[in-house]
Amino acid sequence: DIRGVLGKTLDENVARLIGQSIGTVMAERGLQEIVVGRDGRLSGPELSNALIEGLRLAGRDVIDIGLAPTPVVYFASYQLQTGSCVAVTGSHNPPDYNGFKIVLGGETLSGDAIEDLYFRIADSLLDGDGNGGLQSIDVAPDYISRIASDIQLERPLKVVVDAGNGVAGGIA
Repeated sequence: DIRGVLGKTLDENVARLIGQSIGTVMAERGLQEIVVGRDGRLSGPELSNALIEGLRLAGRDVIDIGLAPTPVVYFASYQLQTGSCVAVTGSHNPPDYNGFKIVLGGETLSGDAIEDLYFRIADSLLDGDGNGGLQSIDVAPDYISRIASDIQLERPLKVVVDAGNGVAGGIA
């Protein structure tokens, strides 16, 4: 994952460069489409939009699923057959943090692959002449249907969900 503190190590410009770096790696791997979703942090919309700008600048086609829990972002990359996604999420970190969980071609980026994104930015080795596409898709109904199809109940249940102010509350 990539994590940063808003206004110190992470802002819209950084998010745009990260998107452009991810898009450059995708081009090298022959990958065209990527899903982007975000959690409920206040900085999510701005960072997500900047990330999408960078991806599109690198010529990648983006499917924006909007507000979604990280597992739904992963599901969308499978369901929409992109194999690639970025979840804009601060995860368990304090409110002044945010970040990016990245999957490209079915591979979760970590360690050296994350460092490679940084070095591409630092060395200005970024694709930037493209104009990738953008579409918005609501995958929540497909996600709910998929989960519900896995459940076999012997009797009706009463269920209480406490989403703890998390974005999963909308799905629940």
